[in-house]
Amino acid sequence: MKIPFLSLLLALALLCTSCTSVFAEVTMKIDETKTYQTIESFGTSGAWWSQYAGLWDQSYQGTLRTNRQRIATLLYDPTYGIGLTNYRYNLGAGSADSGNGDYTDVNRRAQSFEVAPGEYDWTKDEGAMWFAQEVTRLGCEEVVLFFNSPLERLTKNGWAHLTPGGEKSNIDPENYDEWAVYACDVAEHFIELGIPVKFISPINEPQWDWTGSQEGCHYEPTEIAAVYVAFLEEMQKRPALAGVELSGPESGEWGGQATKYVSALLNNRILSEHFTAIDCHSYWTNTQTKISFKNWMDVQYPDVKLRMSEWCEMVNGSDFGMDSAIVLAKTLQEDLTILDVVSWATWVGVAPGGYHDGLIYASESGDGEVSIVPVKRLWAYGNYTRYIRPGFTRVDVSGNDSLRPVAFIGENDGKEQLVIVLINDQFSAQTAILEGDFSQYSSMTVHETSNYRDLARTYSGAVDTSVSVPMQSVITIVLSK
Repeated sequence: MKIPFLSLLLALALLCTSCTSVFAEVTMKIDETKTYQTIESFGTSGAWWSQYAGLWDQSYQGTLRTNRQRIATLLYDPTYGIGLTNYRYNLGAGSADSGNGDYTDVNRRAQSFEVAPGEYDWTKDEGAMWFAQEVTRLGCEEVVLFFNSPLERLTKNGWAHLTPGGEKSNIDPENYDEWAVYACDVAEHFIELGIPVKFISPINEPQWDWTGSQEGCHYEPTEIAAVYVAFLEEMQKRPALAGVELSGPESGEWGGQATKYVSALLNNRILSEHFTAIDCHSYWTNTQTKISFKNWMDVQYPDVKLRMSEWCEMVNGSDFGMDSAIVLAKTLQEDLTILDVVSWATWVGVAPGGYHDGLIYASESGDGEVSIVPVKRLWAYGNYTRYIRPGFTRVDVSGNDSLRPVAFIGENDGKEQLVIVLINDQFSAQTAILEGDFSQYSSMTVHETSNYRDLARTYSGAVDTSVSVPMQSVITIVLSK
């Protein structure tokens, strides 16, 4: 009786091993002839951290670099950091100058360059300005000047956010033109400094009621077209801004009233000729909502591209590890493959901790000591941003999508490359089996972010179509000609 029982156990063990092996192998076919969107940029926002972190000019841990240079390098250097190419600069409404309004965190106030109508002090917002110039030096190609609120002096209540219980609209239409003049004056100054301003964004998340804690302004869908027309007409008067576009409507989500805000811009005769892309945020949006929005865009505005200009996980508490990093990677992969976004940006680059937001946690103690901690979100984001460069085009991946693959082709460092990024959210390793015509590629590298590695190279050699994907990891496979 014992021998058959042991044989049965052995057979079951072999069967389970076989099942595990089959489950752990994920096959995907790469078809470079079927293409989708071309990437324009990956980035992050400088609100509100850059205004104080940009002043951290102390030596970083006794090196020749300063603390602020360390942060800029991690975010924008393509060799030692993650190589971002988009920087969203917050044009403040002046709440930091006036002290008006209700702000629980003083760092969420922001300065304005204006000292009087048409008069500017360009030494203001010194920290944020330092970052704008430093990231440009490191290779940033696309700066977006965005407002959370109009200038305080142009608002109805004299504050950069709504008065609780007061009017939702906080700026009169007769002030749109003056506001646009200010924005264009600032844009011209930035361009004179060599900062590559590509977009001006007057409105941020217009559907929410901004009644405190940060600068913000509510707009109904029927109001926003007039704002953008005023900005566009002012921009068109200025030859220096010929290459600058408007960004909008910056809806906080792809669902809700997003279609109404987008329609308000793209159904306007003047604006429809200007907008080649629209920007929205990926907060509070599930997969089906994104599918529905993309289907709606394909029917209504098939020639207009999508850009995702702000997202973080919106979860309390600090997270240094892979949990939130994988959430970020999944959101990015979904936006790339469902929405076909050509640009994607996080909110925010740096944060003090206590929330699943910053790519870096950084803070200054009372004695002036600065702590800079790159978290796994930074490196997981870098699995995409360092290797999928502007100009790379997404190609088709079919088969088992449990590793949430994306694949792009393009040229980087003079080499034609195929870049594949995979996400393993399981607590066991898996094996990716790549199918396709890889005969034109002569070498391959693999780069891993996991509990044990920060965007580290784990393989360099000949092309191998069987690639191990460790548990709880994001990996990038780069095939080069």
